[in-house]
Amino acid sequence: MEQIPTADEFLNKEYYHIVLDSKDTWVNVGDIERAMVEYAKLHVEAALKEASEKAQIQMDEHDLSCSVNKNSILNSYPLSNIK
Repeated sequence: MEQIPTADEFLNKEYYHIVLDSKDTWVNVGDIERAMVEYAKLHVEAALKEASEKAQIQMDEHDLSCSVNKNSILNSYPLSNIK
């Protein structure tokens, strides 16, 4: 899996002009919104990729049908990946 930067690393690299540790700094809300959206996109793309690779199929021998194991998808990308 590709290494996704932490939120701090992402902000420091992509949105270095946002200084969140100063009470005297004016911050454009649009910049924060864009940063949050871009960071979420990184994780959604990674989660979808992991789900597509880890999805498991369940076979029902009685009616010869198959379905996707939902838990294999839901558990494919742990929330602990988001830092």
